[in-house]
Amino acid sequence: MRALLCASAIALALGGCGFTGTGDSVRQGVATKGAQAYDEGLANSVWFICNAASIGSVKRRWGRTQEDANAYKAICDGADGVDILEPS
Repeated sequence: MRALLCASAIALALGGCGFTGTGDSVRQGVATKGAQAYDEGLANSVWFICNAASIGSVKRRWGRTQEDANAYKAICDGADGVDILEPS
């Protein structure tokens, strides 16, 4: 019971900051830093897909249809000379 009361008090105190100028600046900081983190995460994902993933995993994921293969090539800046479609 005591832990629940303590957690409720902390949540109420932190929630109250949202109605102040400090709360606005904190939200803005989180939004900016969050956007930067997500952008970096996507860049890392594209690098991994195009440079680090094994050709077998790429073929299993994007080598099923021509549409999937074209999507892979578009993400990886064309990926010239890479044929990920399995022979029919």
